[in-house]
Amino acid sequence: MNNKSLKVSMLLGLIFANGVFAADPLTEKDDTVIHSINYIEEDADFDLGFDTADYLPEDFDANDIYVNLDAINFIESDARVVLSTKKYLPEGFNAYSFPTDVEAFNYIDENDEISLDFDTKKHLPSGYNPYIRNN
Repeated sequence: MNNKSLKVSMLLGLIFANGVFAADPLTEKDDTVIHSINYIEEDADFDLGFDTADYLPEDFDANDIYVNLDAINFIESDARVVLSTKKYLPEGFNAYSFPTDVEAFNYIDENDEISLDFDTKKHLPSGYNPYIRNN
């Protein structure tokens, strides 16, 4: 019995190893499909209607670097900007403190109407209703 189970386990191990190392037919097929596509490379010269040499310097080279990056002075990280907001905020203001009571909450009153001084009747057709769906 022990010899039989050893043979079966060896056979299953070989089948498993064969499946692991088998070539994937889908990737091979995909490679052949991708390589069979013919790409058209069009080398078309565009006529812009004017000569760019008339507008560029005589010794202009698009690949040449005209700016010396070492000449640029960068702001050092040690510089600190101090803003004085004391005159704009109430005394004892702390942006990170939690409201202590309900009166400290700020809310928008829904009854307030905002007038934009814009008459939509001038710009929309007569009888226009945005809630009616026109098919």
